[in-house]
Amino acid sequence: MLRQTTRFLVLAVTLVLTGLLAAPPALSDIELFGGNPLLDAIKGNNARQVELLLARGENAETEDFDGRRPLIYAAQLGNADIIDILMRYSVTPNHRDKLGNSALFYAASAGYVDVVEMLIGAGAKADLENRRGLTPLIAAASHGHLHVVETLLARGADAARRDYTGRTALMWAEWNRRSAVVAALRGAGVRE
Repeated sequence: MLRQTTRFLVLAVTLVLTGLLAAPPALSDIELFGGNPLLDAIKGNNARQVELLLARGENAETEDFDGRRPLIYAAQLGNADIIDILMRYSVTPNHRDKLGNSALFYAASAGYVDVVEMLIGAGAKADLENRRGLTPLIAAASHGHLHVVETLLARGADAARRDYTGRTALMWAEWNRRSAVVAALRGAGVRE
């Protein structure tokens, strides 16, 4: 047993000294988008480059390691121009990543009312829930995005929907002290 441990240590020291056993890359060195040119162009908010790449045949439905597609990244950034370009390539508006979040969920969470309207107009479901039962309305209410809440309600979002903990959008707004959102939800007839 001692002989095996000694051999292992000698081998490990040899590998370290010869550079064959290097430290793993730092997290900041890992490309989160996987080096995909389309996702890189979206990350850079470069609508012209996105259009050129799609015209050359780049896959508009490519996914990263978290299951996020170009539409989700454009929604996270609030870039309506890129979303418009992607919609011309018939992307799926209700695709969800590994967390169950859709492009509409991300746009609502960030408060991008124009993007929320675009996505719903393109067929995104207002009540599509993620893996925790959170809907775009709950996300917008929780973050205090009044105009997004009003838009989602006007477009048919169900204010009575509960997440997996039993909380509604109103409960989340109250919990996070979003008084304007609470008033809007109550004004819309929401009681719980």
